[in-house]
Amino acid sequence: MAEYDNFLQALSGPTAMAVDSFFGPNPYGSSQQVNPNNPYSSINPFAYSGMNRRDAPADRLFADLIRAQTQDYMQRFVPIENELAASITSTGTTFIDDDLERTRGAVLGSAQNVEGQTNRQMGRFGLYGDSGISESNATISALVGGINDTYMRDRDRRDALLTGGISALGQRARNQGR
Repeated sequence: MAEYDNFLQALSGPTAMAVDSFFGPNPYGSSQQVNPNNPYSSINPFAYSGMNRRDAPADRLFADLIRAQTQDYMQRFVPIENELAASITSTGTTFIDDDLERTRGAVLGSAQNVEGQTNRQMGRFGLYGDSGISESNATISALVGGINDTYMRDRDRRDALLTGGISALGQRARNQGR
């Protein structure tokens, strides 16, 4: 934090205030300068600088980096991959119900919107009544097409998950039943 304070002191008053208001105070306190959830914060690039070249200091630093990357992957990405793998069913994914609800809402909502606009336009001419657009064959056809597209999109999502669209997720999902 001292480095940040020194940086702010080197700036002019208005600029320092603007920078400080943009970045805000250090959320981790003045004694800690790095995010404790950052797996890369434990890597010291100078840890092996005094070693003999025969002891392969660059290889050791590279190994530290690979360990940090693995830790980062295990903490942030594996839980999401496991959730996606668990969502795969024999016919698609578990997301289909929510997708169908959104599709129905979008198609029927837009049909009601058009019907309301048409009824208001007819009312301006003194004609009152229901235009019937929301129950028309065009609306039903759009709804059927939207539902069919939703099912196809869900099967595509399932296929992408199973064929390795996300790293080794496909292999993990295929092996769940064994």
